[in-house]
Amino acid sequence: MGIPHLTTAHMEMTSPPPLKSKSNPHTSPSNVDYSMTSPLHADGSDFPCKGYLSLLGSPDGQAVATWTAGGTYNFTVAGGAPHGGGSCQAALSVDAGRTFRVLHSYEGGCPGLSPQSSFGFVLPHDVPATKGAVFAWTWFNNLGNREMYMNCAVVDVAGGSGGGGSEKVAFGSRPVIFKANVGNGCRTVDSANVKFPDPGPDVDANGPATPPTGSCGAAASSGGEGGSGSGAGENASPTAPGQSPSETVSPPAPNRTSRPIPTPVVGSSGTEWTPGNDWPDWFQSPAARPCWGAYLAVFLWTMLFAYYMS
Repeated sequence: MGIPHLTTAHMEMTSPPPLKSKSNPHTSPSNVDYSMTSPLHADGSDFPCKGYLSLLGSPDGQAVATWTAGGTYNFTVAGGAPHGGGSCQAALSVDAGRTFRVLHSYEGGCPGLSPQSSFGFVLPHDVPATKGAVFAWTWFNNLGNREMYMNCAVVDVAGGSGGGGSEKVAFGSRPVIFKANVGNGCRTVDSANVKFPDPGPDVDANGPATPPTGSCGAAASSGGEGGSGSGAGENASPTAPGQSPSETVSPPAPNRTSRPIPTPVVGSSGTEWTPGNDWPDWFQSPAARPCWGAYLAVFLWTMLFAYYMS
């Protein structure tokens, strides 16, 4: 029985093309992320957007589309392993990634089980005109390790024709994106589509969904308003357009350097494995690292003992 091929595992947003994506026309060749399908780090250190918001304001961080408030748009997800589907959210930040407000939630059926699927949403009428807004796609897989996936694209938002008063929930009052499986005390349930604690006013319910477990209140939903780092760009302003003065925005956390992506290892069967994606959580956990020194010390002591006894 052969071992599954995992080098094309997982999914990624391909449209609008995200930061560092090979499909993004603004991505410089030396800056391409060839692991766009990988999940966020288990400790949440590269939330949000895999730590790529430092590119905002640079040539690589130019907008890939212009959207108009009140318009209908879609995003496309593609890849080789949808992990049984799951639940996704589409969100937008108008403050350089400090806060991501939910545009639409898809509980179940996202991504689709085909190699490529698209999902529609409406950009609220009251989204303020913003140069360099950040659109985010997040995904919580149904099958496999408990992970969180996130890709982000830069878009310009043009003001709509008004009608903001007709919105069910004002853009600035929409929930922030849900966070789980990134060391924040909240986890999704294995083999189930997650039911978001606060999905916002626009929701597609596609079959049964199960609430997450653990501490999944405000801390789990801190889409850049706290938690483990905002990753906002250096030029981000402390107050977003359209944001009320009463909204407190924490200062951006310092940019963290992403861990290097290990080179795939070819086994005797010729099957390639991608380290860091589907290995057990205990192997990827930083908590296991202090044990390595102890293992080495025991090994060396054993070798010295055998040498002197021989």
